[in-house]
Amino acid sequence: MTSTTTEGQARPALRLYQELLADRERLLKAHHRLLAEQTALLEQIDLLCARSTAAGLDSACGSPPPLSPLQRHVLVLMAGGAKDGAIARRLNVSERSVRRHVESLSRRTGANNRFTLALAAIRIGWLPVGR
Repeated sequence: MTSTTTEGQARPALRLYQELLADRERLLKAHHRLLAEQTALLEQIDLLCARSTAAGLDSACGSPPPLSPLQRHVLVLMAGGAKDGAIARRLNVSERSVRRHVESLSRRTGANNRFTLALAAIRIGWLPVGR
């Protein structure tokens, strides 16, 4: 009777151990996927940095081209995730004006979307790191 009780206790423990091993494997796979995505993102950042350097926007080569106070506000709010309408209301300007500022900043940095614009702005020195 003791061996049956021991076997009965061992089965749930074995099942739990197997589940933990499976969870570990899933976590390792997810970790490797994240590392691959991080590597791809870093490559994209390097490409943006190369573009900004080629365009003369690299902060290591001197001061970044200045931004107007409105451009800086638009950039900070945009990098924080605000949509054009929210930025326009906050700054009391038209949405079209906000779009034009974002487009102008994108052209100046060589960025093709808001995420890469924010990264380029950090690299150039227009935005502080961690914003």
